[in-house]
Amino acid sequence: MSVKLLLATFLSLSLLGCSEQTHKAKSGTYLGGEIVNPTSNFVLLRKNDRLIDSIKLDQNNRFLYKIENAQEGLYQIFHNEGQIIFIEPNDSLMLRVNTYEFDETLTFSGFGAPRNNLLVELFLLNEHENELMLQDEIYQQDPETFSKSIALLKAEREKILQDFLKKNEADAYFEKIAETVVNYDFYARKEVYPMSHFGVDRVAFLESLPQSFFDYRKDADFNDASLLGLYSYQRFLINYFNQAAFKDYYKQEAYDPLSFTHNLHKLRLIDSQIENDSVESFLLTRTIRDYLANSNDKKGGQTLYDMYMERIASKDDKLIIQELYESNKNIETGKRIPNEKLVNFDNDTLSFERIITKPTFIFFWSSSRKSHAIRAQKLASSLQQKYPEYSYLAINVNDSYDNWQNTVSRYNFDSAKQYYFKDSFDELAEDLALNSLLKTFIVDRNGIIINAHANIFSSNFEQELLEALNQ
Repeated sequence: MSVKLLLATFLSLSLLGCSEQTHKAKSGTYLGGEIVNPTSNFVLLRKNDRLIDSIKLDQNNRFLYKIENAQEGLYQIFHNEGQIIFIEPNDSLMLRVNTYEFDETLTFSGFGAPRNNLLVELFLLNEHENELMLQDEIYQQDPETFSKSIALLKAEREKILQDFLKKNEADAYFEKIAETVVNYDFYARKEVYPMSHFGVDRVAFLESLPQSFFDYRKDADFNDASLLGLYSYQRFLINYFNQAAFKDYYKQEAYDPLSFTHNLHKLRLIDSQIENDSVESFLLTRTIRDYLANSNDKKGGQTLYDMYMERIASKDDKLIIQELYESNKNIETGKRIPNEKLVNFDNDTLSFERIITKPTFIFFWSSSRKSHAIRAQKLASSLQQKYPEYSYLAINVNDSYDNWQNTVSRYNFDSAKQYYFKDSFDELAEDLALNSLLKTFIVDRNGIIINAHANIFSSNFEQELLEALNQ
C-alpha cells in the first residue's frame, strides 16, 4: 500500500470513529495527522531529547511517518509547540491540531489514542490549576491549608485516571507514566510553595515548616531516566534542587535563583545526590544553561562552566553548553550587538545598525507562546510611554513569515515595532546566545550592549532601564 493511500485510509478511519483495535497496524508503527494553520512545512519527532526525524507535510498539511524499530515509551511531536505522546509498537496514532489554539485543539484518534488523549487532558488540567492557584492565592495559604487545597486537586486527577483505567486497557508502563503525571505535579507544587509564599521572612518560614510537610519525598524517585520526558517529573526535580540549594546558603544570602552562589550549591548537590547518569546530565545541563543564558557574571560563569565540563558525561550535552558559552562571548557588556538582518512589517530588509538610533530594549516572541507574546507586547508599549527616551524592538522567532504577519494583525501588535529574522533561526540563536524567550537586550543609541541578560518581566527591569540611561 502506498504512503498516500495509507494516510488516506488512516484519516478516513479516524473520521468514522472506529474502535481502537481497528487501527492496529500489522506492518509497523505509524504516526500521522493534520496540522491546521501550519507555521512550517514539517513536524519534528523526538525521543529522549534527541531528534528522530523531520517529517514533511504534504499539500494538504498532512503527514504520515513509519517509526522504525519503535520502542514503547514517551516521544515528543513538535510543530510550533510541542506535545508529549506515548507510543507502543504497532500503534497507528493520528493527531489533529490547530496551531492558533494548540493545546486546546490537539486530539488523537487511531490505535493508541485513548492513552494520549488522557495525557492531553491531564496537561490542560494542570494549566488550569496553575491559573487557579495564582488567582486564588493558594501559595499564600498557611502550610496546612495549602496541603489540603492541593490534595483536593490531586484527588480530582486520581479520579480521572481511575475512570480511564476502568474503561481502557493499559500496561504497567503507561499506568506508571500516568501516575507520575498525577503525583509529580503535586510534588512540584510542594517544592515551589516555600519559595512562593510571600509576606514573611523566607528563612523563618522555611525553618517553621513541619518535617511532615515533605513526607512525599520518600515516595519520589530521583533517578528514573524513563520519566525524564515528562514535564511534571522535570519540574519536581528542578524545584527540589532550587529549594535544597537555598537551604545550603540561606543564612548567608537572600534567595536568588540566578546568583552564582545559588547555582554553585545547586551543581554540587546534583552531583552528590543523583546517581543516574541521564538524570544527572539533564539537571546539570539545565542548571548551567539557564545560568549562562541569564547572567552577566563573566567570572562566575567561567567557574560554573569549568565545574560542569568536569562532571558531565554526555558528549552531546557538552557540545550544547560549549556552543552557548562561546556564543555568550559575542554579547558581552560593552560590545556592539551582532548586526543581524531583520525584515520589518513592510518586508523591507534592515539591520540592527540601521534600526537602533536611541536607547532600545529588544525582546523576542513566538506565536507558540501566545500568553507571553501578548503580555510582552503590552508591557513594552507601556514602558515606552513611561520612558520615552527608549524605543523597543519585538522580534519574532520560530514562526513562518505568514504566521508572524497574521499574528501581529490578529492581536493588534504595533506593526512599526515588529521584526522578523531574515536568516535562519539557528544562526540567530548562535549569534545572540538566544535559548529563551525571556531574554531581553538593553542597548544604547549606538547598539552597544548594556545588558544582554535582562528580562522584561523581571521586577528589576525598570531599574535596569534607568541605570542604563545613566551610563
